[in-house]
Amino acid sequence: MEQNLLKVRHYYYLLSMSKLLLLDYPRLLNERFLQTDLGRLYQAIPFDELAAALPGTAHSKSGRGCKPWLDVRGGIALLILKHYTGLSDALLTERLNTDWGMQQFCGILLKPHEQIKDTNLPGYWRTYIGKHLDINKLQQICAAHWKGYMNETNISMEDATCYESRISHPTDIKLLWQSIHELYLLLQSYRKQYRQRKTRSNYTRHKNAYLDYQRTKKKTRRKEKRLRKQLLKYLNRLIVSLEQLQAQYKFTCSNKEQKKINTIRTIYSQQHQKAYGDGGAVKDRIVSLSKPYIRPIVRGKETKTVEFGAKVNKLQVDGISFIQHFSYDAFNEGTQLQNCICLHRRLFGKCTHHSADAIYATNANRKYCTQNNIVTNFIPKGKQKLQDAAAAKTMRAELNKQRGTVLEGSFGNEKNHYLLGKVNARNEHTEKCWIFFGMLTSNAVNISRRIQTIGQARAA
Repeated sequence: MEQNLLKVRHYYYLLSMSKLLLLDYPRLLNERFLQTDLGRLYQAIPFDELAAALPGTAHSKSGRGCKPWLDVRGGIALLILKHYTGLSDALLTERLNTDWGMQQFCGILLKPHEQIKDTNLPGYWRTYIGKHLDINKLQQICAAHWKGYMNETNISMEDATCYESRISHPTDIKLLWQSIHELYLLLQSYRKQYRQRKTRSNYTRHKNAYLDYQRTKKKTRRKEKRLRKQLLKYLNRLIVSLEQLQAQYKFTCSNKEQKKINTIRTIYSQQHQKAYGDGGAVKDRIVSLSKPYIRPIVRGKETKTVEFGAKVNKLQVDGISFIQHFSYDAFNEGTQLQNCICLHRRLFGKCTHHSADAIYATNANRKYCTQNNIVTNFIPKGKQKLQDAAAAKTMRAELNKQRGTVLEGSFGNEKNHYLLGKVNARNEHTEKCWIFFGMLTSNAVNISRRIQTIGQARAA
């Protein structure tokens, strides 16, 4: 009898303990999550402040429709996971379904029967955040959160780099043929829609001429010039045919199609100017049909004289990087030094030392730094006092060393480990968002390591 009573008491004890564990399960799971590398990265990012700086989704405002899997905060976390893991959008969604740590990072916890089937979920949030992205506002929030983990915030460095877009290497012949191919397919689809026969436009003959040229090892200027004129004539014929069809049937193209047609017309105008013009430079030359906003950025490197992508002038303070100027057009970074110092003051206060490349050492920048008592690594002009020359030389050498190792190294780190080597985004908004979150993830990883070091020092 007593033995049975003990068994009953033990059963009720285990039942009460299991209820306590179930009630306390979310807290225990969160504590375990914060001890992981992903949890330390989570603590380094001010998610609530970043989400408050972006507008809410339509569902959060009206409450209508199907509730999305993630809110704005979760969307920010998902994009950071994209650059942290380096996975494709489909694989990231699949991993999110099975990894409870990633779910905690995004602020959700899926039930055993739940599964996210939308493989374009990261792409949706990249588009949404890219349209509402205010880089200066978000960087100010991050700087305020990270300031407590940073030392020597009075010293800054700057340099410019190009984050290349993933496009095929552009040539005039290739660009003209892509325009012809897209316009031909569009024209045939509309002719089929209005029950007209295919155009007698010798598409196959021009295609074979293009392929023969591409197979040629030695592409002479004479062959290129002759083929360019042939393709220009054929492209103009297709443009006129589409205009006549529109005038006949009074139809309008979709916004996406009209945008592509306008781009093709611009390409035709630019290539016609290049073939028959005075030989001068073509302003705002388009180098990609799918990404007409991309411009050639002349970098003057030994391996790559020209790069195609966004040019960014970057400010770095204690190893943490910030975007000072972002542009798809080429610009002279030497004119951005004063703006870069203003950004440093806005984020961290006083600036006493500044290191930059020789291209920034203009007379105007030297004068500005002298007036504001900012020590630079620029080689001085004129004679110096002997007692000051040695100390100034030592300071210049130290600033050059930091710029050449920490700042230049951060470019390679971001491009090799955070998906910034080739930007896979499809338009200018998502590409800008891609670059921003790649840099944000790199900074957050750096800060999370500092948080871990501080925690280990306190534990010891």
